[in-house]
Amino acid sequence: MSDIEIKEKILEIFKEERQRPDLYFEESHFLDFLTFPPHQKDNIKNSFKGVKKYNQFMDRLELEFEICFTFPDRDKFYSVDKITKKVVERIGKRRGNIMIIKQRNAEKETYYIEIFIISLLALIYYLCGVNIFSVMMTLVLGYVIYWILNSKICSRKHDRRLKEKILKKT
Repeated sequence: MSDIEIKEKILEIFKEERQRPDLYFEESHFLDFLTFPPHQKDNIKNSFKGVKKYNQFMDRLELEFEICFTFPDRDKFYSVDKITKKVVERIGKRRGNIMIIKQRNAEKETYYIEIFIISLLALIYYLCGVNIFSVMMTLVLGYVIYWILNSKICSRKHDRRLKEKILKKT
């Protein structure tokens, strides 16, 4: 695959992942245009919606090109040309991709935050009993736990699919 084809595929994935694919975007900071309204330059990660869109886009790139970005690579803000160069670089580093995905799959999940939140809920019920405050806190903190666990599950599924794709090429 040539650099031009890779760039076209990246832009195609970008348009599929955008909230408003028909609108104009600047190539110098195109990732900020994943959401609508677009974020200021390099601010996409300053909102939950922006982080979600950014991660979905990066996950799609990994699956499409059968590559693995390092964690520092995923934290950077790219222009179209820079991300194209990074994808080309990662395509050329087959062994590095295998090492990264194996490290991701070997990591143990920790559930300290979830345990802390459940303990906090238990403390609220113990101190306050069942009332409107405790019920509201249960709903809010329950949603927080759901959001965290859902994120972890989706990340694991993505890593498993990516590992299958990368190892299948060998």
